[in-house]
Amino acid sequence: MSQEKVKVVFIGGYGRSGSTLLDRMLGQVEGFVSVGELRHIWDRSFGENQLCGCGEPFKKCAFWREVVERAFGAFESVDLSRVRALKRSVDRMRYIPQLMFPSLRSHEYQMAFSEYAEILSRLYKGIRDVSGSQFIIDSTKDPSYGFILSAMQDVELHVVHLVRDSRAVAYSWQRKKRRPEIHWKEEYMPRYSPLKSAWEWGLMNGLVQLLGYTIPGRYTLVRYEDVVSQPREALSRLLAGLGITNPNLDFINDRNIKLSVDHTVSGNPIRFQHGVIEVRPDTEWRHKMSTPHRVIVSALTWPLLLKYGYFGK
Repeated sequence: MSQEKVKVVFIGGYGRSGSTLLDRMLGQVEGFVSVGELRHIWDRSFGENQLCGCGEPFKKCAFWREVVERAFGAFESVDLSRVRALKRSVDRMRYIPQLMFPSLRSHEYQMAFSEYAEILSRLYKGIRDVSGSQFIIDSTKDPSYGFILSAMQDVELHVVHLVRDSRAVAYSWQRKKRRPEIHWKEEYMPRYSPLKSAWEWGLMNGLVQLLGYTIPGRYTLVRYEDVVSQPREALSRLLAGLGITNPNLDFINDRNIKLSVDHTVSGNPIRFQHGVIEVRPDTEWRHKMSTPHRVIVSALTWPLLLKYGYFGK
């Protein structure tokens, strides 16, 4: 099993689009394991020992301790400063052309990429072997990281492109949300202006779409609004795109979803919830978002709003 390619379901898109919810919904399906936004594991988990989705600090979590032992031998065996340096030197938006076209890579970039990819490969294989799952769900979202995964020889990448109405996203980025994983102090998620979130929404979604073009047959577009209004139907269509037919979705009852404890390393605070939760469309932005903000976001994002079926709604 360890010689086979690791199957990674990468949820790509922009923040505040429901990726953590979708990640965890997929994680309830047999053969799938939910790990959250794995791109941040080096800083937030190895470095700061933030809480795992199970509620334990990362280094005390039995699941991650076994993964790290399989992948690296021990926590102390990971040269964290080196891994962080490699990440900074290969995982940035400006390096996407080099990731798409190996002939553009300098010798220095290729060496750094190969070393970083080998470390990531060990991590993903450790997760697969410990969980016994066929698919690893990574809800990192950032397209540059998706391109890194697509360039790794021992990863079979499947992209789930999750989109949400840009106006709802812009409104959400202005909300104040606490980060419970930072358990030693009170800290909140960043808040973005409508202008910033609109610009980044278009950029991120455009790049994830580009990533999908590079792996034909392994790209699926999913709308957040469909996931929360018809979770069973949306998940069935998504799984069909991954080649999974007749999945057991008994954990979904209308809009009530039963979530088990997952070992996610980063994401929305919903990753700490378990048991039965109700999912429903969040449409507060429709009557509380100011007209100037709505106009700005619509004007900046209308081509993709039209493409994804939102414009005029």
